Amino acid sequence: MSLIKDHIQFHNVTELETCSESGGYYLRRYPKEVRHALGDRGRFISEEATGCELRFVTKAKHVRITLCIPECDGIIRVYKGGLFHSEHRMQAGVNRTLHLDEPVERFNLVSREQLLLSGFAPEVWRICFGRTTGKFMSLNTFGHPIRPPSSEEIPKLRWLAYGSSITHGLDNSQLTYIHQAARQLKVDVMNLGLSGSCMCESEVVDFIAARDDWDMASFEVGVNMRDSIQEGHFQAKTAYLLERVIDRHPNKHLFLITIYPNFATYANNETTLRDQRFNEILRNHTARMNHSLLHLIEGDRIMQDMSGLSCDLIHPGEYGNIRMGEQLANAMKQRL
Repeated sequence: MSLIKDHIQFHNVTELETCSESGGYYLRRYPKEVRHALGDRGRFISEEATGCELRFVTKAKHVRITLCIPECDGIIRVYKGGLFHSEHRMQAGVNRTLHLDEPVERFNLVSREQLLLSGFAPEVWRICFGRTTGKFMSLNTFGHPIRPPSSEEIPKLRWLAYGSSITHGLDNSQLTYIHQAARQLKVDVMNLGLSGSCMCESEVVDFIAARDDWDMASFEVGVNMRDSIQEGHFQAKTAYLLERVIDRHPNKHLFLITIYPNFATYANNETTLRDQRFNEILRNHTARMNHSLLHLIEGDRIMQDMSGLSCDLIHPGEYGNIRMGEQLANAMKQRL
């Protein structure tokens, strides 16, 4: 979802929550009534602004934007279209004004078609948040008009991605595998990952199903539930997810991803068996529903190289995210 306020597009933001103490707006991926229906971890994880972006277009050569990351140190990354512009380290709880200069005139030496290959037009400023909460304070273009990007300046297809911390991703949200895949597919991704708290609550499912702002969706589910719920409960939760979304969006592509290989794949213990049984439930859902636009993707087809994981042997590192993005984009291309 994208909100428009003060001529700025707030991408992947469903709610701008006013901060009464210090001013500005928190960027929220989930609305309050959904966030507060989650478990204890989900309630604060859902406040992270991962994948949220401020997007705008202006002819101003210099831009000043004031932002804040309230709870912890973090990094803001800035792009012009699909091109990296700059990176800014933020101190926790401190408003910081970034002075951004329009890139050098080399843009004019390259054909516009080349600069559009990312799916984003090069005139679009993109201020990107990672695995932190985020707050917008103000934007100053020194009297030059600003506007949100037009539909021709951003990717036409929108992808909603729901999943665990693997989908929620890294502090550098643009490196996360769903963003890597989106770049190759030239689609716009909305990251609804919930680190350690992807539990398919009915409130989350109903929120996703009620939205009309996406063209395709992916569901990476199971790994957060394997240690806390039994197979029957998992079967009921994931059935509700798929049936509710298909009923509301019968003409949209849905990608259901089995659990990615991890340490448990080779442990030969109860967790190994739980992964196997959960994956079989997802396969059975796909076969039973027999819906032409519901596509099962096996996790081991996407995460093929265990050396791409970090040392916890469950979360992909930088190389793993890049390779997974390539594999997922290829799998999706075959079905779109």
